[in-house]
Amino acid sequence: MKVFEKLQMFVGEELKLKKGYLAVEEGKIVEVGSGNFRGSAEKRIDGKKLLAFPGFVNAHVHVGDTIAKELGFGKNLENLVEPPNGLKYQILRKVDDEKLVFTIRSTLKDMLTSGITTFVDFREGGIKGVKLLKEALKNSKIHSIILGRPDFYMNKTSLEANIDSLPEEVLRETVKVLKLADGIGLSSPNEYTDRALEQISSLCKSKGLIAIHAAEHPNSNNISKTRTGFSEVFRAIRKLKADFVVHLNYASEEDLEEVRRNNVGVVVCPRSSSILGLGFPPIKKLLEKNVTVALGTDNVMINQPDMFREMDYVLSSVNMLEKNPSAIQPEEVFRMATINGAKILKMDGKTGSIEVGKNADIVFVDVTMDNLAFSHNLLVSLIRRGRPENIKLVMIEGEIVLDKVGLADG
Repeated sequence: MKVFEKLQMFVGEELKLKKGYLAVEEGKIVEVGSGNFRGSAEKRIDGKKLLAFPGFVNAHVHVGDTIAKELGFGKNLENLVEPPNGLKYQILRKVDDEKLVFTIRSTLKDMLTSGITTFVDFREGGIKGVKLLKEALKNSKIHSIILGRPDFYMNKTSLEANIDSLPEEVLRETVKVLKLADGIGLSSPNEYTDRALEQISSLCKSKGLIAIHAAEHPNSNNISKTRTGFSEVFRAIRKLKADFVVHLNYASEEDLEEVRRNNVGVVVCPRSSSILGLGFPPIKKLLEKNVTVALGTDNVMINQPDMFREMDYVLSSVNMLEKNPSAIQPEEVFRMATINGAKILKMDGKTGSIEVGKNADIVFVDVTMDNLAFSHNLLVSLIRRGRPENIKLVMIEGEIVLDKVGLADG
């Protein structure tokens, strides 16, 4: 048993600040208490300078394009990442497997250093793409949720007619992807006919998560309605039966109601959307409708996978847009980076908060460092001032996977 003593920590979904001790055994949190730990322990760690919080859940990322950081800076969404001929896909077709795996591993290490203990990757490239990510994950302790997709894109004629089904070989590939991955993560409803979305939904039943980008750019709903009579969000929910949708920058009020009625989770990527000139997701409206909203950092080629920056941007931007310095509560923002992602992934019984019985996926920061010292509200300070260099320890299922200063050996 490891016991962290004299520790400050944010406990439970409510993120209550508690001072005391945290005991970890066999990968689980077994005790959270005030005062001093009175039992026996294999290792006692002095945590008097430390603050513990649940590991970040990066609920949407594309690690495969790590190799292309800033290569397309200034280009729009379509030119950068739209399949199959966006700059990203051109690069992925050219790069050799060994180099791709090497670059992905660098991002996996970077995410751990930044306190991310779980990530969700929308993996391009069909069966091969999933296998390459699994290769990159060997020897890494970070929790991964891999959402693959068939390596196939319908032609414009089929999409405009909105009648064609997916070819049998594509359905077979999708089944194989589902056997390797944790579910399916599609580019956009506009890349598929209604029938194709229904086919994929049918294949996914009870075999994994279903997720899709939707209403990401201004034209997405116009295209969808012209072809099918319905919005992207409506089709994602009614045709694909998605467990969660990503972005929703241009979702209508009707779309948001559809999300609420069907209890569908939403992952937003505010910094990525902003740098691409795609506006800001309707976070405030979604929260007012009691929709579970989580944060993702999106494409590594576009955006640094740093949840501190993401939280700071959300808190500042929502207050700015609402012209109200308390438009969104810091606890809600922090939940978007932790427990909400776990809920959307159906992992909240295992991770996302510091509670007895859950996996010990925990980040420890040094609150005596200059940027965090003298804080009167540590949660707000983490959101507004936190940096990866404040992190001294990262624990995943009780194992210390990052130890910057040898605290665990003391």
